[in-house]
Amino acid sequence: MNNLAWRNLTRKPFRTSCLIIITLLFAATLFGGSVLTKNLSNGISGMADRLGADILIVPYGYEKNMEVALLRGEPSSFYLKSDVAQKIKSIKGITSVSSQLFIASLNAGCCSSKVQLIGFEQDTDFVISPWMSTQLSRPLHDNEVVVGSKITANVGDEVIFFNQPFIIAAKMDSTGMGFDTSVFMTMQAAHSLMKKAELITGDVDHIADYASSVFIRVDPDYQPKEVVNQIMQKYAVDYNLDFIMTKGMITNIYKWLNSFSMIVFGLSTLFWLLAVVVIFIVYSSTINERKREVSILRILGASRASLVKMLLAESLIVSSIGGLIGIGFAAIVLFAFRLLICQSLGLPCANLALSDSIIYALMVFILTLLIGPLASIYSVLSITRTDSYNSFREGE
Repeated sequence: MNNLAWRNLTRKPFRTSCLIIITLLFAATLFGGSVLTKNLSNGISGMADRLGADILIVPYGYEKNMEVALLRGEPSSFYLKSDVAQKIKSIKGITSVSSQLFIASLNAGCCSSKVQLIGFEQDTDFVISPWMSTQLSRPLHDNEVVVGSKITANVGDEVIFFNQPFIIAAKMDSTGMGFDTSVFMTMQAAHSLMKKAELITGDVDHIADYASSVFIRVDPDYQPKEVVNQIMQKYAVDYNLDFIMTKGMITNIYKWLNSFSMIVFGLSTLFWLLAVVVIFIVYSSTINERKREVSILRILGASRASLVKMLLAESLIVSSIGGLIGIGFAAIVLFAFRLLICQSLGLPCANLALSDSIIYALMVFILTLLIGPLASIYSVLSITRTDSYNSFREGE
């Protein structure tokens, strides 16, 4: 009967292909959407857990640039006077302060690639060092850099930025953030690079006084808003500062992710219902055609249970083929274009474990298998209940 079910499907290739495409779309949408949502959730959780800072200080009007640099590693350059970091250390509630300097490597003629260069203070840093601690146990030298996990270069290679050569000392673990496509160097090296490349004109003798952002860790007994209010009152006007509350940034991202998840699962539900309805209509519309076929098999001695098994086998074959192709297609697309998808969404991603991916695939495959039998059960039972001889004569 299983062989007969397969031959029945191949005898109607157009109908079978349409049914497979419907189930394929459902499986691909649900599996791809679920895995992508989980990747985004893992990336955001990792960023929240390991970013380390409660408050980010940036020049006024550059808060969006900072968020984009953190989330996607999109090259950007902006500067403020770095002595503000020393001044705010005396404010109650602040436990750690560290500065970073962002340099956008945008000119392809002078640089080996277009990346975000980040200079950081090794003595005070608590944001970048935890990510590279497993790969580099010693201090970073001024002629060395550490590259993000998605930079296509290996430890020991030489890279050139603004005509200055650097040796790759280590490659960071995956962060799921913009750090994965960034290059890190000492603050002294970053200042030297800015001066040699003439990235700042005018007061070039005091380039070391500039930074792009100040990362602040707040004592758990204090509220970040209280600390921000103190900094604003004393230094916001003189230094033209803007503030990013990392908790608020993460919360806003999670809200967007929840909306994205609702859209994904809404589309999946729509495709699931559409698949059930289409298969039901197809099977219902072919009842009269199938009556003669079923009647002949009954006259030849096939039992009603065997016929039900054959017809349900057809729907299971359609569902399984559509499910496997859909899951496989979504997996290939996600594997090949995951980074591009995450960058286009503007959110950090973290790879889902293989075991979790398999679990998602099995869950989606089981749901896909339910589509065919659920949609065809009524038609199958109605066909097999008819009188064989009369059904045969109706087909003449």
